[in-house]
Amino acid sequence: MLLSNLNTFFGLVLGMALYYGSALFGMSIFSFHPSNITLLWLPFGIAVILVHQFGAKALPFIFLGSFFANYPGMSDESTYHDLHTAVAAFADTLAPYLSAHLIKRYANNYFDNIKILFPFTFYGAIIPTFISSLIIALNLASGGYIRYFDVCGFILMLMFADALGLLLLYPLYESYKTLSKPTSKEWKNAFLYTLLALLLIWSSFYFHYLIFLVLPLLLIPAFHLRMHVLMGILLIVVIGIIALSADNPKNIFDVGTQMESILMLITYLISLVFVIIGTSLHHAELIININLTNTDNLTKVKNVKAYKERINELISNFERYKIPFSMMIFDIDDFKMINDTHGHRAGDIVLMELSALVQKNVRHTDTLFRVGGEEFVILCPNTALHDAIDVANKIKNVVENELTVIPNQRITISIGISQVKEEDAEDTLYRRVDGLLYQSKQNGKNKITFSH
Repeated sequence: MLLSNLNTFFGLVLGMALYYGSALFGMSIFSFHPSNITLLWLPFGIAVILVHQFGAKALPFIFLGSFFANYPGMSDESTYHDLHTAVAAFADTLAPYLSAHLIKRYANNYFDNIKILFPFTFYGAIIPTFISSLIIALNLASGGYIRYFDVCGFILMLMFADALGLLLLYPLYESYKTLSKPTSKEWKNAFLYTLLALLLIWSSFYFHYLIFLVLPLLLIPAFHLRMHVLMGILLIVVIGIIALSADNPKNIFDVGTQMESILMLITYLISLVFVIIGTSLHHAELIININLTNTDNLTKVKNVKAYKERINELISNFERYKIPFSMMIFDIDDFKMINDTHGHRAGDIVLMELSALVQKNVRHTDTLFRVGGEEFVILCPNTALHDAIDVANKIKNVVENELTVIPNQRITISIGISQVKEEDAEDTLYRRVDGLLYQSKQNGKNKITFSH
């Protein structure tokens, strides 16, 4: 219990330090007047994660982190600067508390599909940050830090700064919890796209229109990099745009007053982040749906639909380029007896374990399909018959020796194999190999039968 409390305390202290450090970082790359106002409020994202992780225990630490981060920027212009800083810290504490609870209620704390993006943004970012931004803007105006005329502009700017912090950090946090570490290839691609984006951003100060090419550039990794890698790129790109705009945001978006230019810049950043995240989520969802339509529900290997697509592709390649391939069909010997003796649930377990075992022992170029109850196909591209026989022998032996899911029940498979021939279509090849499988059954089961 004591150890758990200590871990919680140190976690909250670390969170407060990250909050404070990210606030100072945001102010260092770009600050407005007063100097604690910045275009990128990463602390909001950190605070939401802290509340999500630790609940109400995080609130005092968020308040302290905000108070000490805001204090230097508010200490010189008002007699009651302590009070105004405390009000700002209260607003900074209230917003993540509301956000975390609204995300939990309306987005189930997840950030894994396109349908979540709107409720996440509306309930997690817009509503809480509007409330806190209204409090902060009125607090600044009442303390003489800004004019009342500028309150509306400040509300928008503060909302967007908070929303950026949440949209950049929360998906990063969620994806790192659920996804495996980035591969070396992903790191290389991330570095390349980040470098290209930063070059575009730098060039846009000389040719302003180039800033609009950052979005299509980042759409490319949105289609093939996983969320945590993509969010890392986005975070660096957003920081880069803000940092390079620090001296004069009108360099890129010169639309009138400085406030208008700043709002144009931060609106562009919000749009950029929102579109890239939405594209990535939508693409991931499409991939999942495609996999579901091509995957057998029970065994999680490819299904008949996927088999039809792949076999037609291989036959087409054979007809055009004479690239050979081999097909094997196998099924479980006496599977009906297993079902009748041990029950259908046991039969399902056998199918699942068999699929996993075979999948693990085929070559990475081969594909396993479940095409019937206990019938499976393996397609071996660019493979002559003798090589396919080697694969079949390995699979047969592995199943016989390692598939022991039912005590005292020996499980074996029978296999038919053939290499594609000039006159073959999908149905003729399948019938020939299925006939060879039948011969294996007739010859005593647990056999391999092949034809040239």
